[in-house]
Amino acid sequence: MKRYWKRILLRFDRSFSTNKMLKPILWVVGFCVSWTLVFWLIGLAWGGTTAAEETGAVASERMDEVLNLMLGQSNYPITSSMPHWYQLLIAFVGTMFFTAFLISAFSNLLSNRAASHRKGFLHYYFSDHILVMGGSKIVVGILKSIAADAALRRKDVVIVTNQDAEELWVQIVPLLTDEERKVSLTIYHGERNMEKTLRFSQAEKAALIYITGEDNEEEHDSINVECWKLLKALRSREATGRAQCYLTFERNASTYLFHSLPEEQDTSKMETTIVNRLESIAQQILIGDDDRWKDFTLDRGTITRESEKYVHLVVAGMTQMGYAMASTAAHLCHYPNFEEKAAHPIRTKITFIDKNAEREMKYFRGRYPGLFKVSHWRFWKDGKQVDREGSMDEYGDFLDVEWEFMEGELVDDWVRERLEEWRKDDAQILTLALCDDEPERNIANALYLPEGFYRPVAAREELTVKDPLIWVYQPVSNALVEASKDVRRYANILSFGTMSDSYDMRLEGRIAEAKRINYLYCNTNNYVMMPSVNDELDELWRKLSFANKMSNLYAANSIYTKFRSMGVSTDGKRRITFDVDALERLAKMEHARWNIEKLLVGFRPLPAAERAEIKKGLDNGDEAVKKRVDDLKKNHFEHKDIAPYGELRNSSQDYDRNIVRNLSDVISN
Repeated sequence: MKRYWKRILLRFDRSFSTNKMLKPILWVVGFCVSWTLVFWLIGLAWGGTTAAEETGAVASERMDEVLNLMLGQSNYPITSSMPHWYQLLIAFVGTMFFTAFLISAFSNLLSNRAASHRKGFLHYYFSDHILVMGGSKIVVGILKSIAADAALRRKDVVIVTNQDAEELWVQIVPLLTDEERKVSLTIYHGERNMEKTLRFSQAEKAALIYITGEDNEEEHDSINVECWKLLKALRSREATGRAQCYLTFERNASTYLFHSLPEEQDTSKMETTIVNRLESIAQQILIGDDDRWKDFTLDRGTITRESEKYVHLVVAGMTQMGYAMASTAAHLCHYPNFEEKAAHPIRTKITFIDKNAEREMKYFRGRYPGLFKVSHWRFWKDGKQVDREGSMDEYGDFLDVEWEFMEGELVDDWVRERLEEWRKDDAQILTLALCDDEPERNIANALYLPEGFYRPVAAREELTVKDPLIWVYQPVSNALVEASKDVRRYANILSFGTMSDSYDMRLEGRIAEAKRINYLYCNTNNYVMMPSVNDELDELWRKLSFANKMSNLYAANSIYTKFRSMGVSTDGKRRITFDVDALERLAKMEHARWNIEKLLVGFRPLPAAERAEIKKGLDNGDEAVKKRVDDLKKNHFEHKDIAPYGELRNSSQDYDRNIVRNLSDVISN
């Protein structure tokens, strides 16, 4: 009964909180009609006072009397033995207390309740709903995603925020279409890291949970983790079903920490996926599975086995967004034209430009010590180059990504000269990502690049691979960048990262692909086909650590790069087979990607001599060596397979072969 009463109250509060007149009027009319009928039915019990009793008109007479009294037209005088002055007194008191005061009281009550609903202070009953913990602007993208899903848009959506709920309504609604506004949305006011808040939002009954946090929050990631821990504890005690939870981070260090956590204990009845918001922004525009950006990938779809070109990503601003763009590119940009033993191997190049590049470079190298033991990297200052090549003699030279750091700004003459050199180099596929924390500075830098970076005004053809792309980070509004498109010379300037459009609509699809990749890993030697239902995939997925979940997701992200480089479609409508040479080339690309992934999550390589010793011991079945390998991986974050593909044991190569051989099964719907 309580459940249905709460539902009625929710409908009532929503009606009286709207600016539209029809619904409140219908409620008032309903109340008046209902009470009139109630009084009329009770009045029928006393019968009539005239001949109407004999003619059967009692009902009509009673209705007339009730209406007269309800409308206040016949309160005085009426036929009665009471004195007229006494009737006048009663009518006066009745009018004062039962009309003026009562109406005022009910009016205030309804106004206060409507205001409380708009402010998010009233709570209702929900079950199997979608719960969003935080009022960040990313919720706009989440609501759009829900509205686009036939199953999800039928569910109630509850947002919990510590902002003014009424102001959040004003921010959200104008950004939604009329169809998207049909989502049943309720906003609560509360702190997401308090158990009381989780209880009044029925977190234990939710089917889907997003922990997004608030905008410009100093302890955003810490509070999100607090909320997540409370959710796990609450759901482990009281939940009856399983929920999918997306835990959002703003800082790269937070994601880095979760990579090192052990396997998730599956007691919370909640499956958690870690989402780095900035990395997610970079993935949307760089992966190439989104129709909006598929023509603007870093490789532009042109790097094949025979190609002499290479990707060059220039990141202006060593900020959190800049690091996210660079790390995403490092995960994705592995191509079939890389030959580690060639005289001049063709590598992807990632260049940082920042006025504090030397200091930021030290932080970056300190964060990824294993990566820079085996990476080519260079540092520029005042136009002078200082080479640092890593420990290639000790570890081997097998990575297909190199790094460059330049201390300066885009307005410096020597930096502009370098930009011009890169633009004129036909071997480079050049992309600039302007990632300063100040959006206005990013726009200024985009508009004041060397003249050759812009398309001539007279040109009308589409962008070509020779045209450098200029991505401009605009977290608040992209209006200025969009306005620049009216000037034809700025056709290659693109905005990204706007908060209200930063939710990755393809994330759920790529997680499904990651689950299929995990199934391939688990069935390397006996794979036949994907299960027809998802239960088996989900069960295997729940056993993974956060790091292994992310590893599979990174592998899924790279599918589209692999297919572009092999010149095949990713429509998922037909099974794709590769010949032996192509399959081996793809397996090398997958291992190159895996090398970078492990180095970016904190693993370190072993010296080449130690790798050879371990391989020999494993080939001979030495149990002590097996234990040593396991200890190095689990306790020291050192991995024997961070190595050239050709150096791996055949059993390790089979993992890569099995993945790439069955990629069409992974992306199949």
